[in-house]
Amino acid sequence: MTPSNNPEAEFLATMTASTTHELRNVLAIVKESAGLIEDIVRVCRDKGALDEEKVQRATGRIDAQVKRGADLLTNLNRLSHALDRDRDTVDLSQDVEQVVFLSQRFARKSGQEITAEEGEEKTLTTHPLRLQMILFAAIQCCLEQFPEGARITLRAGSRDGSPLVTFKGEWREGEAAGRLQEAEAWSCMVDLADSLGAELEVGPDGTGGQLVFSERDG
Repeated sequence: MTPSNNPEAEFLATMTASTTHELRNVLAIVKESAGLIEDIVRVCRDKGALDEEKVQRATGRIDAQVKRGADLLTNLNRLSHALDRDRDTVDLSQDVEQVVFLSQRFARKSGQEITAEEGEEKTLTTHPLRLQMILFAAIQCCLEQFPEGARITLRAGSRDGSPLVTFKGEWREGEAAGRLQEAEAWSCMVDLADSLGAELEVGPDGTGGQLVFSERDG
């Protein structure tokens, strides 16, 4: 694969394409559920009895998808605002949650699960877009190197006062995993860590690591 000359644009295109795909799924499910309600009403008109349980199930499905669509748009809107400034103070936990949320489709396609563990409330002054890019690169490395069925977690925290994000995977005993340093996105992580003034650390078995941030930003 040829590296992009504009990795920021490539990242935004990737996340936007994935999110709009998810929104199309939301609309398809809403349409399907609305059609089901229409069928129920038609049957009710013919038989004179309304199946309230089926109606409630269909409307509940619509409500859930409307919320999911709103969450997708909220997080996509936050992502777009990462372009507002080259340097800003961000809530690290919120950014971890946002990138994890927008990465759910990638995890499903890989047969894996990805979650954001509740972390410390920690702010960081940095380049907002590149921060989200490096979090996504960490997720990409985990998805590529960990086996199907793996549970990947990210968590914001701190070490000696410095903000950090840990990333790790868990899977069934006996299943093999590749080393994160061998992932295609690893070189992107290294470059982004350097530009953000962050230390990129990996455990001895290569199946988890952390990003330790300073207030210096390239």
